[in-house]
Amino acid sequence: MTFLDLPIDPVFSFRTVPLKFGVGVLSEIGYDLSTLNVRKGLIVTDKQLVEKTKVVEQTKVYIEERSIEVEVWDNVEPEPSEGSIKNGIEYAKDRRHDFIVGLGGGSALDTAKIINLYTSFPADFYDYFSPPIGRGVKIPGPLKPLIAIPTTSGTGSETTGVAIVTFQDKKIKFGLSSKYLIPTLAVLDPQVTLSMPPSVTANTGMDALMHAIEAYTAIPYGIRPKPKSLESRPVYQGSNPISDVLAERAIEVIGENLLSAYSNGNNLEARANMHFAASIAGLAFGNAGVHIPHALSYPIGGEALEKGSKIPHGLAVAITGPATLKVFAPYLKDRCAKVAGLLGETEGLTIYEGALKASEFVAELMKALRMPNGIKELGFNRSDIPKLAEKALIQQRLLALSPITVSKQLLEQILEESLQYW
Repeated sequence: MTFLDLPIDPVFSFRTVPLKFGVGVLSEIGYDLSTLNVRKGLIVTDKQLVEKTKVVEQTKVYIEERSIEVEVWDNVEPEPSEGSIKNGIEYAKDRRHDFIVGLGGGSALDTAKIINLYTSFPADFYDYFSPPIGRGVKIPGPLKPLIAIPTTSGTGSETTGVAIVTFQDKKIKFGLSSKYLIPTLAVLDPQVTLSMPPSVTANTGMDALMHAIEAYTAIPYGIRPKPKSLESRPVYQGSNPISDVLAERAIEVIGENLLSAYSNGNNLEARANMHFAASIAGLAFGNAGVHIPHALSYPIGGEALEKGSKIPHGLAVAITGPATLKVFAPYLKDRCAKVAGLLGETEGLTIYEGALKASEFVAELMKALRMPNGIKELGFNRSDIPKLAEKALIQQRLLALSPITVSKQLLEQILEESLQYW
């Protein structure tokens, strides 16, 4: 029997980015770039990192020590909008950079990826995005080298071929995914995360936790429908034996270290452990995929913009996490119980009781991190639920990875459960 005869896809691929991890490893970036035979590059970052830390200045010095020219564009927006990214593309398009450095949180890394794409293969901004947002044009081939240096521990963007954009006029966030967006190298230096304030530590840490949980609970790769062609196999391919190992370890490490990093930002050991966990969670979800909480996070963030506020991505994802696990528990008893066991004590409980504990433990962690108590505290009420569910249904790239069939009714049930937790 050949591939074309099968109703399902029996294959998964696991894409990785080369990682360099360690305290002080940022100092090696000049050497790393010199091995790529590049001459002139652009650091994509944000003004807060430039003005409140020395990391951008240090990075520039380390690069220039190797006689490599580099300039800085520091207009990255939090939860970057279509307009802000277009400004970055316009700035970079005629400057003949032969490499890009993304330096900052997920917003900087995602912006750097998209600037790299549209300066490598210029096109209308909507071309490379999938319908219904864009036209679904395939990226022609490899891009310029991109070095990703995360200064937060959560998004995992340094390991993935995904970038997220806020389309303000449509009140929605939407992702662009391709193997060509995977960075050339991820530089993971825990020292650069010491400046993160507690709220950012909490939001990005919960983002990392949800990456791992969603990757772990994604539909198994072996029951995913067969793609129309080998070339069209998706970036997100379902949970698999490699992503499972990484996701389990990430959940465990985050459970052991997030509160310590939150309560004492100068705890370098906790910071290092969170930086490590966020990246392996990124490797897990960058291959297995994410599903319902991430799909719901985009309309939550988009509708919040309409109400006049910006919700950090990690918070928008985490806020429906406990409710999703509660709904999943009857169907994914073993996996939910395993999540609970990695986060807390489940000895003596039945599998189903342990499965229900997963939701409880995630909610308790959010409470300890002083996160909002459900979507009600974010300004939503029951009357908003149908609209949020309807807009989440657009995210079929993600919802196809859900382990249970997704309907508007299911999303409304999860949102109802997410109104308030404690």
